[in-house]
Amino acid sequence: MEFEICLEDYAVEDFAAFWHGFMEKTPGAPPPNTIPPKPVLAAGRFFSWFFIVMGPLCIVNSLWQGKSMRMEGGGLFIWFLNLGLTTPLGGVLVIAFGALCLRQIRRDAKSPSESRAPSCPRWAKRAWKRYQAAPRLRSCRFDGEGCWIYDAQSDHRYDYGLLDKLWEDAGHYYLVLPGCRIYILPKRSFAKGVPEDLPALWQERTGKQVLPVSPVH
Repeated sequence: MEFEICLEDYAVEDFAAFWHGFMEKTPGAPPPNTIPPKPVLAAGRFFSWFFIVMGPLCIVNSLWQGKSMRMEGGGLFIWFLNLGLTTPLGGVLVIAFGALCLRQIRRDAKSPSESRAPSCPRWAKRAWKRYQAAPRLRSCRFDGEGCWIYDAQSDHRYDYGLLDKLWEDAGHYYLVLPGCRIYILPKRSFAKGVPEDLPALWQERTGKQVLPVSPVH
C-alpha cells in the first residue's frame, strides 16, 4: 500500500485549518456565544429606527424654519451646530447614523460562526504568502519502508518508528515529525492512494491511532 500527497498546491484555507486546529486558544472548539441579550438587541433596533425616522423630520424642519433658528456667535462649535440644525445635512447625518446602528445590530444578532469567527485569520494569510514567496516542499510519500518528504533540495526518509503523530480533520492530515515539525497533508492532494485508507497503514506500521482534531467535522 502506497500513498503520495502533492505539497505544491497549498491554499490559504489549508493554513487556516491548521491555525483553527492547533493554534487557537482553545483549538478545535467552537467560538464562544457572544450574541447580546434580546432586550439589548430590541433596544438597539428601536433607537436605530428612531434616528432613521427623525432624519427626514429634521430635513423638513431645517427647510421650513432653518433661517429663524440660526444662532449668533463665532467659533467652530456654533458653525457645526448651525450646519446640523438649520440645513438638510443634519437630517442626512441622523439617517446615516441610524442606518449604521441598525446594520451593526443586525451583525451582532448573527451567530458567532457567521460574524465573529474569521475563516482565514491573519496568521494563515501571512503563512500562505511566505510559502508562495519561497515554496520548497514538493510531496510526501508513505510506502512500506517509511515516510518520504521531497523538497526542492533533497529527499528525506523517516522510519515509521521515528514518526510522532498523525492528526486528522475534515480535509487534512497533519504529520508530526521529530522536533515538532508539522506537515499539512491536504486530502484533496492525494496523487496516489485513497485518503481514507491512510489511517490503516499508519496504525499497521506505527502501532498508533490517528488522532482527531477536536473533533473531525
